[in-house]
Amino acid sequence: MIKNEFEKLIKKYDKKIVIDKIVDGKYNTVNNYGTILHRHVFYQIVWIAKGSGTHMIEGQNYVYSDGTIFLLAPYYLHKISYDKNVQGYVISFCDSLLDRFQNKSTLLFHNIEKAYIEVPNKEVELLNDEFKLLNHYSITNTSISQSIVQDYLHIILTKINGFKSLKENDSVQAQTNNTKILEQYVLLVRQHYTEEKQLHFYTSQLAISQKKLNQIVRNATGLTPAKFLETYILNEAARILRYSDLSVKQTVAELGYSDSSYFIKAFKKQFKKTPTEYRKSAKFNLNTK
Repeated sequence: MIKNEFEKLIKKYDKKIVIDKIVDGKYNTVNNYGTILHRHVFYQIVWIAKGSGTHMIEGQNYVYSDGTIFLLAPYYLHKISYDKNVQGYVISFCDSLLDRFQNKSTLLFHNIEKAYIEVPNKEVELLNDEFKLLNHYSITNTSISQSIVQDYLHIILTKINGFKSLKENDSVQAQTNNTKILEQYVLLVRQHYTEEKQLHFYTSQLAISQKKLNQIVRNATGLTPAKFLETYILNEAARILRYSDLSVKQTVAELGYSDSSYFIKAFKKQFKKTPTEYRKSAKFNLNTK
C-alpha cells in the first residue's frame, strides 16, 4: 500500500519541469539554497545566454561567459555565482519523466568532464529561443502545455548531445559499445535499485566482468558502479523525505534496506545530515511553481 501511494506521489512530482529565469544576475527561484554549496536530487541544465561568472562543480572551478551550458547530475556538489549582466535559464527535472529513448540524453550529465559546454556562436541565439519557448509554455495554462514543455526539453537535450561528443581515446565502435553498456546499466539501476544492491546482479545482466563495468562507469561518471548505485538510491531517499510523509523507517523499507543504521550512516555521509535533519531543512519543492 505504501509503495503504491509513494509511486503515485513521485509520479506527480516527476512530471513537473521547473524553469527559472536568470535576470540581470539574479536567480529568480524558490530554491532557498541560492548560490551556497549544495546538491540537487534532480537533473539541472544551467543556460548562460549572456554574461559571466564562476561555477564550482565537484571542486572544479569554471569561468563562464556567453553561450555556456552546465549539466548537473543529481549528486553533483556545486556553487554558482552570477555577475550583474548574466541572463539565462535554469531547468530542473527528474529523469523518470523521460521515455527510454529520451533518457539516453541524460548520460552526458553523469560525466563530470562534460559538465561544462561552450555552445558554438552560431547556435547561441537559436538555443536561447528554445529556452524562451520552453519557459513560455511552462507558464501557459492549457491542456497540452505540459506535453509541449516535455517536447521542448527533449529538443534541448538532443541539441546538447550534438554539441558534445563522447571524449574517449578508444575507437568509434568501442565508444558506441561502451555507451550502450552505460545506458543499459543506468536503466537496470533505475528498474531494480530497491531489490538489487549487489553488483553481481548487474554484471550478470550485462554479461560483462565487474572490471569492465567499473572501467566504463568510472570513465563516464567518475564513480565506481557501486558508488553510482548507492548515490542513486540515496537521492531517491532524499526525494521520499522531501515529498512524502513516510517515516525514516518506512523510507528504509521502501528502498529495500534491511539495516537502518547502515542507511542512516550512508545518507549522512552523502548529505551531511541525518534523514530527519535533512527533511527538516529541505525547502525546495518541485510542486511550488
